[in-house]
Amino acid sequence: MTTSLLDRLMDLETAVSYTTPPPEGERPFVYRPGDLPILVSAPHATVHQRCQREKGEEEFTGALAQLLGETTGAHTLYSRYRSNDDPNWDRDSPYKTALQNIVQDQGIGFVLDLHGMSNRHKFGLALGTMNGRSCPDFEPLILETVQAQFQQTSQGIARNFTELRWDHFVLNHPRFTGGVANYTITRFASEQLGIPALQIELCSSARVVERRPFSQWKTPFRGQPEAIEQAVALLQSLVATLMTTF
Repeated sequence: MTTSLLDRLMDLETAVSYTTPPPEGERPFVYRPGDLPILVSAPHATVHQRCQREKGEEEFTGALAQLLGETTGAHTLYSRYRSNDDPNWDRDSPYKTALQNIVQDQGIGFVLDLHGMSNRHKFGLALGTMNGRSCPDFEPLILETVQAQFQQTSQGIARNFTELRWDHFVLNHPRFTGGVANYTITRFASEQLGIPALQIELCSSARVVERRPFSQWKTPFRGQPEAIEQAVALLQSLVATLMTTF
């Protein structure tokens, strides 16, 4: 299963052009409709601009969003081409406008927003609920689902990890709160649209199958197949668990 899963993620990631501007008349992001009232978002799948500074792609978040659409029936919205703004950081963005239209037109009841963090934090997964504000009615169920596959830790304990523990997660780490201080997708969905939302950060080893040659990140890298498989299983479990509430 692992080999076929990794191959499929590699195939899906080829649809994401990290540094290429969108063709004339096209938007830098893509929406794929689904059957469930859940939207999986990946706004940083390609290179983007924040405060006039270029930021590299969060590799394979676009592939993961597409895979979840394929395997669960969730709606997906992900960046496909280079963006001249920051869809997640900027208060207003075409991506957020599209998200709002999808939520209203499709009856979306929950937004899962996927992001990538580096291995230097030494844990595999960070969940951001704005300290409980972005999805208060869902947080206990989300935690129960994640705790079945990943071990919860704290920022203080994780700071002392000497090596990556990809099977550990942190809830509302100060760097990954989901939008306490910034106008994220999670904050936009929960505060502006009234839709519960969760920000999910995956470490490189739990999402990057193999770094593509034209990535902004120049160092060759391969993730850990077991970590990627477990991350995918978790994301699929979260969609299934959330569906029990609708």
